[in-house]
Amino acid sequence: MPESFRICPICEAACGLKLTTNGRTVERIEANAEDLFSTGHVCAKGLSLNELENDPDRIRTPLIKEGSGFRPATWDEAFAVVNERLNGVVDQYGPGAVATYSGNPSAHNIGLALGTGAFSSTLQTQHSYSAGTVDQIPKHLASELMFGNPMAVPVPDIARSSFLLMLGANPIVSNGSLWMVPDFRGKLREFKDRGGQFVTVDPRRTETARLADEHVFIRPGGDAWLLIALINELNRLGLCIPSRYSVEGDDLLIARLSAISLDEAATACGVAEEQITKLAAQLHEATRPVVYGRVGTTLQRHGTLTSFLIEVINLMTGSLDVAGGAMFPEQPFSTPFDGASGHYDGFRSRVSGYPSFLNQLPVAAFAEEMEVSGEGQIKALVCIAGNPVVSNPDSDRLAKSIERLDFSLCIDIYHNETSRLADVILPGTSPFEDSHYDHFLGMMGHRNVARYSPAVFAVDRPDEWQMMLTLAFILSEKRLPADNELAAFEDVVISGFVSAFSADETSSLHRRDVQEIMAMIEPNSGVERMLDVGIRAGRFGDHFGRRDGLTLRQMRESVNGIDLGPIREGRLHEVMNGSIDLAPPLLLDDIDALQQAAPGLGLLLIGRRNTRSNNSWLRNLPMLGKGRDLCVLEVHPQDAAALGIGDGETALLSSDNASLEIPVHLTEDLFPGVVAMPHGFSSDGELQQAHCQNGENYNRLVPAAIIDRPSATSALNGITVRVSRTRSNQGVC
Repeated sequence: MPESFRICPICEAACGLKLTTNGRTVERIEANAEDLFSTGHVCAKGLSLNELENDPDRIRTPLIKEGSGFRPATWDEAFAVVNERLNGVVDQYGPGAVATYSGNPSAHNIGLALGTGAFSSTLQTQHSYSAGTVDQIPKHLASELMFGNPMAVPVPDIARSSFLLMLGANPIVSNGSLWMVPDFRGKLREFKDRGGQFVTVDPRRTETARLADEHVFIRPGGDAWLLIALINELNRLGLCIPSRYSVEGDDLLIARLSAISLDEAATACGVAEEQITKLAAQLHEATRPVVYGRVGTTLQRHGTLTSFLIEVINLMTGSLDVAGGAMFPEQPFSTPFDGASGHYDGFRSRVSGYPSFLNQLPVAAFAEEMEVSGEGQIKALVCIAGNPVVSNPDSDRLAKSIERLDFSLCIDIYHNETSRLADVILPGTSPFEDSHYDHFLGMMGHRNVARYSPAVFAVDRPDEWQMMLTLAFILSEKRLPADNELAAFEDVVISGFVSAFSADETSSLHRRDVQEIMAMIEPNSGVERMLDVGIRAGRFGDHFGRRDGLTLRQMRESVNGIDLGPIREGRLHEVMNGSIDLAPPLLLDDIDALQQAAPGLGLLLIGRRNTRSNNSWLRNLPMLGKGRDLCVLEVHPQDAAALGIGDGETALLSSDNASLEIPVHLTEDLFPGVVAMPHGFSSDGELQQAHCQNGENYNRLVPAAIIDRPSATSALNGITVRVSRTRSNQGVC
């Protein structure tokens, strides 16, 4: 039987898969041992893709709302309703009354992502939201403030590091986050075999922390305090930023931080002074140290400051942009430079005045922008592969707001808590029906590689690139495209992309003839045309005949990938705009806010990842959903004793936003005073599917308005909650 090779599109690991097919049936999925990036690693999510392909609950035809339910429709019927209803909102209120929300799968689907870009460029609304504005903007904003480039996000060079300090990250479960690192367990084993030391900092002893040489418990939201104490201790040990770095404001930052005593910082973060001084000594003495932080450090009130201070330590230890430290990977695909577009505070939200970043608004503004009347109020929503009713804060409020909209369109393969509120649902393709290239995450790999996988199966319906182009055409022309008009519209989109390269003075295609380049693009149609342009214009590309280099054809023919070498030293000047700014006023103000903030009282709730789900989906696949309950509240035995709650009992978990009932699991893997539950679950009975593990929705408890002030990212971790026994536990021994 024939074999096909596929890059798994589920998470940042992007593992290489080998498929054995029989017609349109996948007989077997296994790890591709020859893949140059994942080198034979695969997790249960990748192995379950065939269950996703054949899932009877998957939506496979367009659906139109009728009464309280949906009816199947043809694509033309569904597009006609979109044309009438969406353009009706635009005609009455303007394009600013339409919001878009892009979910996590958009970052793993080149056709959907670049097609969404074409759609958004046509729509021209400021109401753009995404899964990225839920959990990662503080990381990008820290890079913007420090380097002048929001995409300059360094990752640990674990292959050459000697000491790794990891805060708020769990790559054993996530396979990396803003860091493509498949088989972290294996890489950690190699790291330790050569004498590397691994220390984790987290309120919970995570699956990753259990493999650490040492784990440090910390109070939720205390990371900035710990990092300040470490910077002060490193400074006391005589460590200063090496002269090879061009920095500004370092004296001002150090002076501001040195006013915070070790005792004050230790008390605030819950880490003993002795432990802090030990960590500082370890960083000081290590030959190749690196510090890395992720979701736990960004989903808090001071996420941007925390992300910024992590890189300050990497600077002080001389670890930034050197082998074994925090480095800047490269990828083949490039985009033209367009000036200041997308940078911080280009515009502000209408109600609360939250700043934009990367042409998006934070989800903290999402519900209120639908609720508050006036010019610019959201009247329609286009939701692209996302489920904000589960994945965003203030979930109950958000659901009510979406339900009141004049029109909503969801692009999704499932009925979920958001798509069930839609007027039209357009189904996406399966992972075997679209091509794959990691256009965004490719710049964060543990090693530089070039990999592309074509679709395994052809489709007799619009793929996701064509679907988004059709929606863009409908907005542009206020009608459905006739025969061959969509192909002409695609030509316009691709030509505009090439023209931007030609106009970019920094591009390898500067002043090249656009029509000449258009004639040289190898695919005749599809998103691969844009992909070929970006690859050939990039650092590794052939620059359309100007030199030997990569093309999409070469990548297509190299099923195991093309190795581009380890992460390269000395890239800081390439990714940085000017000098490194260590004292941006926005961050100095947040240091003041940190000192003035009142400590969290009572029990503090944190989220956690799960190996058998992917944010708000995949729980209905038999391979992933079976087994013990996944959605439980973890409680420290010390806290459980004070509350009078036993292991396995049901607790009432409440915040100022909502209350829910959830089973309790006692564990000493928590900082006392902290409770933990996974995100991405829902107890919506109408959506129960054959194998689905249901549970309570974490984000019902979270108020959107508690934010990291610089980025306006909602603080989903460290919220105050109350836990008590439920009536159902009365009499339980």
